[in-house]
Amino acid sequence: MKFYIQSLHLWLRSGQRRSVTFLPNKVNVITGESHTGKTAILDIVDYCLFASKHRISESVINENVLWYGLRIHVNDKVYTLARRAPVGTSPSPDYFLSSLGEVPESAPSPNVSESVLKKQLSADFGIDQDVRIPFGGRMLQAGSRVSLRYFLLFNTISQDIITHSDQFFDKQSESRYREALPRIFDIAVGIDTVENILKRDKLAELERNLARLQKLSAKTQEKRDQFNAQLAETVARAKGYGLITDNTDADASVTALKRMVTERESGSDLLVSAQYEEISSQLYRVSRKIRGLHKFASEYGNHKATLKETADSLQPVEYLMRNYEETVRTSVFGDILKNLSDGLQQIKGATAGKTPLDSNISEIIKALESQRQNLEKDLRALPTEMESFETDKEKYIFIGETKAKLELYGDSESEKAPDNSDLIANLEAEIEGLAVTPVSDRQELFTSALDEAIQDYISLTKAALGNYGDYRSAFNYTEKKLHLRKPKTASTENVGSSSNHMFLHLFLFLGLHELIMQNGGVHVAPFLIIDQFSRPYWGEDDKQDSDGEKDVDESDVAKVKLALALLDQFITTANEMGKDFQMIVFEHINPRYWDGLKNVHLVEVFRDGNALIPVSRMD
Repeated sequence: MKFYIQSLHLWLRSGQRRSVTFLPNKVNVITGESHTGKTAILDIVDYCLFASKHRISESVINENVLWYGLRIHVNDKVYTLARRAPVGTSPSPDYFLSSLGEVPESAPSPNVSESVLKKQLSADFGIDQDVRIPFGGRMLQAGSRVSLRYFLLFNTISQDIITHSDQFFDKQSESRYREALPRIFDIAVGIDTVENILKRDKLAELERNLARLQKLSAKTQEKRDQFNAQLAETVARAKGYGLITDNTDADASVTALKRMVTERESGSDLLVSAQYEEISSQLYRVSRKIRGLHKFASEYGNHKATLKETADSLQPVEYLMRNYEETVRTSVFGDILKNLSDGLQQIKGATAGKTPLDSNISEIIKALESQRQNLEKDLRALPTEMESFETDKEKYIFIGETKAKLELYGDSESEKAPDNSDLIANLEAEIEGLAVTPVSDRQELFTSALDEAIQDYISLTKAALGNYGDYRSAFNYTEKKLHLRKPKTASTENVGSSSNHMFLHLFLFLGLHELIMQNGGVHVAPFLIIDQFSRPYWGEDDKQDSDGEKDVDESDVAKVKLALALLDQFITTANEMGKDFQMIVFEHINPRYWDGLKNVHLVEVFRDGNALIPVSRMD
């Protein structure tokens, strides 16, 4: 992203226009006395960029201004946007926009609504309807639109926090911005992307739908199991009374019950007894076959054993066959020996391992055993003793109860939820195929890279850090704060002085912007406004000498120069990366402090009557 502020404009009540011009790729310094309006420039920039409340001083500044405006360069566009001065504490809803960057000589007239202007500028910042709050808080709801103003937290270091020991970002006293910072941080610095956020949102939606379907399926199955248990009890009672005889499965039982209540058919003791006898007879026949086959298998085994003994007795035949030439032979010797040898081979074939007959008998026995188990199961399902109703009234009450249950079963079947197994399988496959980049891994990598970048800044300014010059950068991702860590230790140090806190603020913001530029960030504009980083070294009320320079310690002057050199070096680094970056700094220091720094540009010196609202231009 490319962005810089070319000029700031104030349309005064006197009819004049006050303008302040800034340069790109420079550290633009406005220096001078206190109470001349330097800090007000930061408030005016914030006000023009859709602030919902303002901090512009009513005295001198706001009482003399009709409109405030900025001429900005955004990517390849030039805009002039202006906002009518607030009335008291109430910001104005009136805006002016020139999409060509034209700056009116006289006070502009409203020509655009805030919502339209904000939408247009947000698009240039890469913020559209897809950029949303990833997780909610007390003030911000998850899924709500991300405001352009949240990303401006990375563009200012006000005098309120420049030396703060605990806060590194502006507006953290406001709940809205305090909640916004951790929610947009990853998007701002390039840890996360809009595409990955959309994938993560899609994944969360799919997982919610999957959980809902799985819960629904489990609940439906639970109800179905409960009903089947009740149905089984009713079927068992009906069988016990001899009202039905069909006991094949649940559906057949339901059919029999329906026939019972609609056709008033019922079984009888004789019918049940006949079925019992029939199954018992079948079971007897099957058991008899199994016993017979087992007996046959046993006798066949004995037969094979006998044959084996006979084969052993014929072993000498093999010897005679091998020594046939050495034997004394008669005329029938050869025939006898051949017959004995053939018989021996047949016996060996009959007794060698398992035969097809062995396998067939085993399969037949196995099938009969399975048939016997089914018959035993059917027999157990029949009541051994028939129950009977005391009166016909009891019988009809039972039939009525059964009818009501069957009607309930019918309603349940017609209204039950459809089978969601395919939907569940599809969701599981879609979830598995959705490649979401783990943010935690990128957060760790970003933290390491940020610490490396900041370590270079520490090396450049180590003389200003005193005892902490050799310490290591330790960015706390969770707290969004920068600490210093003693080498070869895991603990961070309380750096103490406001001077060190000031440098930590500079380190963090420069490091963040360096990584944002490296990551090709599109949401955070490449500019930074710093309000009086020299505050730790002298107060605003210190007296100045005749040259307008405050009386300060030389060691403090050296630290200020190191801070300026750090800012100057950052502009050089950005340009070497092929990036543009602009800084605007409000200070009290003398211009000679940045002698030799090529990227520092003096905008104006607010002194000797010159101010944001010069005395000569006041109404």
